[in-house]
Amino acid sequence: MPISVHQNETITAASFVIEEHYFVNCKLKNCRLIYSGGGYEFINTSFENCAWTFVERAKDTVQLLMTIGMLKQGQTPPANIQGASGSPSKMN
Repeated sequence: MPISVHQNETITAASFVIEEHYFVNCKLKNCRLIYSGGGYEFINTSFENCAWTFVERAKDTVQLLMTIGMLKQGQTPPANIQGASGSPSKMN
């Protein structure tokens, strides 16, 4: 799957499969973010009123974390992520 790089953008009302995008210095507003457990990159990215959907491996992980008490039902990701990578390889 191709990777799209978004830099210094404000993106409103869009849907993204997280594994297909890198976000650097971005603001996402009213977006739908879908994550299935693969690699991702967020650097200095903020989220305003975004809906998160976890599917496949990510959904299984979220369910496990709720079962063992490490994650609460309805808990949301932070509004601002300074730097996070779910991939062993960094963006060039």
